[in-house]
Amino acid sequence: MRIFVTLVLTVSCVVLADEITEIRDYYNDVKAHLDDEYGLYRTEISINTRDGVYPVLGHYQEKITFYWNSEAGYDWPVLIVWSGEFAAHSEYGEVLFSTPEEPWHGERGELVFEFVSFDNGSEIVTELRWWYTGGEFLQSDGVTVYPEEEIDFIPDIPCEGDYAHSPTELIEMFDMIH
Repeated sequence: MRIFVTLVLTVSCVVLADEITEIRDYYNDVKAHLDDEYGLYRTEISINTRDGVYPVLGHYQEKITFYWNSEAGYDWPVLIVWSGEFAAHSEYGEVLFSTPEEPWHGERGELVFEFVSFDNGSEIVTELRWWYTGGEFLQSDGVTVYPEEEIDFIPDIPCEGDYAHSPTELIEMFDMIH
């Protein structure tokens, strides 16, 4: 029985590592083709480009970039990137979606990767990563870097409102624009 449990755990870890490797390869492929002549379309939203000071908030500036594809009259997001400065808090995030299966009938790809990095202005940076497969949570990891040390941890699955933008909110923005 002990050998069977060990074998199942080993196989599960190998399958998990293979899926994450596939997602990383897909992510690297998408990032390598963002600026190709025949790559993805790009739509950008820039907020407060003149760096005005907002009442109560103070400094606020944000940029959201949608990298998307289109086929047979259907549009779908591939990668959505945002960066923002909110008073003393800065945040950067990426959300990666799979390519929908052919033929396209308006379906979207599924969420496969989510990354958020933030800095609260005190030289402490936190990076969080979540991987998904088949629309379901697969694994997460996080690290907080202090001036003197790094702490690795496993973050919870993000909820709506945890960060400047959630995948759901970004998809809604994409739909409004496209």
